[in-house]
Amino acid sequence: MENWPNIHTKINFVIMGLLTILFFVPAFADEEEVIESVTIIGSAEDQRKLAGSGQIISNDDLLKAMDTDIQKILTAVPGVYMRTEEGYGLRPNISIRGTAIERSAKVAVMEDGVLVAPSPYTSSSAYYFPTTGRIHSVEVLKGPAAVSQGPQTIGGAINLISTPIPSTNSGKFVQELGENGMMRTHAYFGGTSGNFGALVEVHEHESDGFDSIANVGGDTGFDKSDFMVKARYESGAHSLTFKMVDLDETSNQSYVGLSQASFNANPRVRYGATAYDKMMNDGEQTSLTYVGNFENFNVQFTSWQNDYHRDWFKVSDFNNDKEHGEQDDINELISDANNGSANAQAILDGQLPVEIEYKHNNRYYTNEGYQFTVNTSLGIHDLTLGYRDMEDSESRVQAHEYADQAADGSLSALYGYIGLNNSNNRLRESSATSYYLQDTMDFGRLDITVGYRSEDYDQRHRRWSDRAGPNLTLVRTGPADNRDTFAENDHTTQSFGATYEVNEKLTLVAGFHEGMTPMFGADPEEADNTELGIRYSDGATNIEMFYFASEYSNLAAECTLVSGAACNPDESAVFSGGSADVEGLEFSGSWIFEGDGVSYPVALAYTSTDATFNNSSESDYFGVVAAGDDLPYIPSSSMSLVAGFVTENGLSGNMRLIDVGSSCSIAACGIYNKIHAHTIIDLNIRKALSDSMDIYAIIENVSDDADIISRAPSEGARSQKPRTLKVGFSYKF
Repeated sequence: MENWPNIHTKINFVIMGLLTILFFVPAFADEEEVIESVTIIGSAEDQRKLAGSGQIISNDDLLKAMDTDIQKILTAVPGVYMRTEEGYGLRPNISIRGTAIERSAKVAVMEDGVLVAPSPYTSSSAYYFPTTGRIHSVEVLKGPAAVSQGPQTIGGAINLISTPIPSTNSGKFVQELGENGMMRTHAYFGGTSGNFGALVEVHEHESDGFDSIANVGGDTGFDKSDFMVKARYESGAHSLTFKMVDLDETSNQSYVGLSQASFNANPRVRYGATAYDKMMNDGEQTSLTYVGNFENFNVQFTSWQNDYHRDWFKVSDFNNDKEHGEQDDINELISDANNGSANAQAILDGQLPVEIEYKHNNRYYTNEGYQFTVNTSLGIHDLTLGYRDMEDSESRVQAHEYADQAADGSLSALYGYIGLNNSNNRLRESSATSYYLQDTMDFGRLDITVGYRSEDYDQRHRRWSDRAGPNLTLVRTGPADNRDTFAENDHTTQSFGATYEVNEKLTLVAGFHEGMTPMFGADPEEADNTELGIRYSDGATNIEMFYFASEYSNLAAECTLVSGAACNPDESAVFSGGSADVEGLEFSGSWIFEGDGVSYPVALAYTSTDATFNNSSESDYFGVVAAGDDLPYIPSSSMSLVAGFVTENGLSGNMRLIDVGSSCSIAACGIYNKIHAHTIIDLNIRKALSDSMDIYAIIENVSDDADIISRAPSEGARSQKPRTLKVGFSYKF
């Protein structure tokens, strides 16, 4: 890996070439104004002609919902499933069309068209997601059109679009306050003068949390901040945009759920042992994007570098096997309590003395590279070539600390910092090049799109036997004395899509694509994907309905702690679940009804899904699986209904009803793995006091239900966020 070409040298070479184009070739370009180009779908008209399923959640839609939780926002898109982890959407678990849900690892997540998973090839499940509260709009791409993104192409892609640089000097200030000490401040200001434009944006979000901690008390909230700067230079039909995001978060969150007995007693009280659990992360993202519109072709080039660090310090084990005869692992302890062990429940409740082992899940990630697309039209052909060259890595430098739990539930101070070795002191790296070719052929009412994608990635895994700790550098290099393996991978996929315009209102859509997800140190996950659909648009009425099917030849999963599987997450082994089928029906519709000076917008998204294993198997990850078992966390149905009103005097409001069907946390679904169907109702109301200022109020979970909405780890019950009131105002200037 040390012999890989220096990616920065290649980036600098390409940038110099593009700067030459920017300043010396404007005479050959159209003189149209350049618009910041960060989308993968584009306009509503582009969405209608898309050779595959795709939805745009516009800025107007986000303002109506007034959400900062991406999981609630995405309920507006059929075929997307979520698992809540901490109730605020900080670390969402997202699945598209039945892909594995854990940490959104099987979805290509982007911001402004750039992969933002801290390590997309090496460790895509890295507990990072862009701060939704500062996002301008969202695109979700499914079907064969997703082949243009990747590397995860089975389910689809999510592209979050950041606040654009305004054309005139302007800004916005949002201040929000809520229960449990919640405060959110969002402000930006920018403008354009001549050839130059710039934007500065700040987003601060904090809360004390809605859970309490048994016996010892403490904070269960978070404090998260984002700072973004953009600067753009335009010359004719060329632009060069620099973007930098600095992020920081401290969350007093725990991944530990509750035994069923604890949940029944009080679903919103955490175990005292989790009082020291804390997520700490920080990072910096920079990118440079060139957009050029020439007489016969369009070019977009982006280079980027993302550095991200996170340390999730959390309960690992209870060293009690000798004294109390119970298993050490927190997952096993919850399972024992569910199965009737009084000792296990007493340890969890803080009624027995025990030594608690906490682990620094301390990781450093890099993700850097460059990509470009070239688009041109030749007769009936609309041709696009895309290329990406990137490197990413994950470095683990982990350690344990300890605390003593007394019989009254109190905790001692932390002690005994011990560095760890081998799998806890390792460096994994990937170097990847990919390209795709796409041709959309226009035959009048019929458009046919064919695509081809190639992925070529090399991966190296090194481990060191000395103990990881603060005396070591953040990223180890050089010879490894425990393990040093290297693997080469290449994979190609094809796609086909067609749209037929029956008339100006109705369009038929069909598509097929081969999807893949790279797995570190193993063969990729693969699936053949088919979809058939219709789009209908008539004034304020818009309807889409799609049938989809994914046939997995190799369903794969990497062991993670939060999965609750009986595997060792530090070994990062990849397990195969064999073949599986996912099929379903997606429906989305929106209407606006008018009456007596009031308009009534209504939107409905519904998904029906059947996702099952095709063969029986047994592994440490999937457990004992029988043919016909359901895939974990994929409900048979889900629905989101939003109904609102808008008056001429500036008063508006919305009711959102989210209904999620039942599912299970593991394939071999026992009584304590079941997640029952549940419903969430949110309300909001907004009043425009002037053209510049609005005030608003939001009530989440109006009925204050405390249903089990996830089991993480596999038997640990978690409740939804309680009824919460938030008020705020926004001021545009």
